[in-house]
Amino acid sequence: MSHNRRSVLGAALALPAALTVGGLVTAAPAAAAGVDAGAWTPLVLEPGITPSAGATPEVRLVTLAGTPFLQARGLVTCNLASDAKIGRLPDGFAAPTAFVRGVAPRNNSQGVNACRLEINPSGSVNVYGGNAGNPITWIQLDSVQTVWH
Repeated sequence: MSHNRRSVLGAALALPAALTVGGLVTAAPAAAAGVDAGAWTPLVLEPGITPSAGATPEVRLVTLAGTPFLQARGLVTCNLASDAKIGRLPDGFAAPTAFVRGVAPRNNSQGVNACRLEINPSGSVNVYGGNAGNPITWIQLDSVQTVWH
């Protein structure tokens, strides 16, 4: 019997890996496991908030094992020198029952490269973090994924 830490650790890690590989071979596809992805729907943007060509800002709900998640994608250009409303959820899109928050990349200025995106129960989409000395000039929505409630 070996008391070498490296060989003991290797043996301990090899067993779960071997069991996992067998589980992956017999795993059911995600669609069969209760994943429901809704259609992408464009956000309704405020004046002065411009969608980038080929990157229309859109949202959808994805339900995974009974839990809904909001996903967003797209890119907007703007000039936000303060916290601001950038748009609202599309007509017919279920508004959240509480504030939903996420983080989105923005222009990197003075070491700040992210802003807070928030959707309130009335369906308004707001962005926080811009100021006169460090305005937000673009926002990338692709990383926004959050639990929807």
